[in-house]
Amino acid sequence: MEMTLLSMLLLKHLLADYYLQVRFMFRDKHIYGAWGGVSHSGCHGILTALCLLPFVGVFTAWIYGVLDFALHYHIDYVKSNYSKRYPSLPTEQKYWIVLGIDQMAHVLTYILIVYLLFAEQVI
Repeated sequence: MEMTLLSMLLLKHLLADYYLQVRFMFRDKHIYGAWGGVSHSGCHGILTALCLLPFVGVFTAWIYGVLDFALHYHIDYVKSNYSKRYPSLPTEQKYWIVLGIDQMAHVLTYILIVYLLFAEQVI
């Protein structure tokens, strides 16, 4: 069950970060509280809650959705501020390192969520 949920969260991440994110969402992520970053992270939070519904109750799903929203928002905010201050191009290694760290932080969020949900079920 853990691997199924983790796979669902990773697929959700792909959809929300690369298919559902539109220009206004990523334009002002470096501005704390800007609607684009909030709505993008909100999309992640809602989709995370929906992914969790087959595994947990509605209240628990929404609590973890809020956790994902908050972590996603702040990870993106930090990355956007760094990228704004120290710009790089996709032709530079630094660009890919920053993107990789950002994506790894999101993956670790999903691992944390799965761990917290299933930690009590240790055999």
